[in-house]
Amino acid sequence: MPALKKQQLATIEEKFERTAFSLTQERSDFFLPQIIDFVTKKHWINLRPEYQRRLVWDLEKRSAFIESLLLNIPIPTLFLYERELGRYEVMDGQQRINAVIDFYAGVYPLKGLVKWPEINGLTFNDLPDVLRRGLDRRRLSATVVVVDTAKPQPVSPAFQGDDVRKIVFERLNTGGQHLNAQELRNCLYAGPFNDLLIRLASTRQFRAIWGISAHPRHGLARPTVDEDELYAPLSENQLYSRMLDCEIVLRFFAFSDPKRLRGSVRSILDKCMANNVSMPADAVPALEKKFNRVLKLAHDIFGPETFRYRDHKDKARLSRPLFDAVMIALDHLWDHCHTLKRRRLAVGNSITALLRRERAFAVIVGRPNTAQAIQARINLVQRAMSAAIK
Repeated sequence: MPALKKQQLATIEEKFERTAFSLTQERSDFFLPQIIDFVTKKHWINLRPEYQRRLVWDLEKRSAFIESLLLNIPIPTLFLYERELGRYEVMDGQQRINAVIDFYAGVYPLKGLVKWPEINGLTFNDLPDVLRRGLDRRRLSATVVVVDTAKPQPVSPAFQGDDVRKIVFERLNTGGQHLNAQELRNCLYAGPFNDLLIRLASTRQFRAIWGISAHPRHGLARPTVDEDELYAPLSENQLYSRMLDCEIVLRFFAFSDPKRLRGSVRSILDKCMANNVSMPADAVPALEKKFNRVLKLAHDIFGPETFRYRDHKDKARLSRPLFDAVMIALDHLWDHCHTLKRRRLAVGNSITALLRRERAFAVIVGRPNTAQAIQARINLVQRAMSAAIK
């Protein structure tokens, strides 16, 4: 490898000085009851900072973690961020902490244990005293990250706008269950637009169409985020737990403007999030209204078949590409919304006939996931709808 030139070396040294974060790290061990006490008394705050993902551990993973504690197996270190003196934000470890808190609170019974099958089906209060005392003596280690506010943080353009917490969080998640693309967007582009995606994906109609269980309280009193995710049929749904429901909503906004359909689909979605990260709060209601009214129109026209096609066994299957095409075509044809609704049978029959054509089906529902394929499927569906209402 050729030696670095003097100017290159000077540039590297200067970059190192400008980009190294001024941090200190402290290591501590905590008994499980201490952790619960710290969370209850809000010393450990914000278990769900905006850059965190949703809870993704199902009942068996939570149970396996409790079993690991009983077996005294080493547990990965938690990472905390000291936001202010004596108050900490959980950067990595929310799945483990929530598993402990909820088990102690009797939220779930143990399930699928291999080494301790005798206690499957039991909650914390059902356990023999010796096991409860044993858990009380188990510890979790935590590394506390403290930002040295007395020293300047990186000013390089490569770090501009970045939050040290988000960068550390992203780097910590290089192992285990990797963040998918939308979970990363949720980390990196927090703000009113990201909140809008989450809110739109939480409406009763959206969840009903996509087969995502609504919380029993939904419609009576708005369930909190924690209540939502502790509701097993919801937390075990892959669309919900991995934030793919939010990505579906994002696709509508990202693909609506044909001028932005350039490059890979992932880059289109990333750019949409980046372009809207600083969206003013007063711009959100119009977007919310737009999405909800188009979704309602789609359901008014297609009913239980909304965003569904029939496979070779005549089974209805949901399709994200079909969602893209139908939603954006309806948005483009919004001036004809009353005619579309009045002619809904003709519109539905037109789309059904279109999907029966092998070549059209391959474009609309098939695997192509490129900017060109997205524009092509939107055009096909929009022309079919236009023809049906003439």
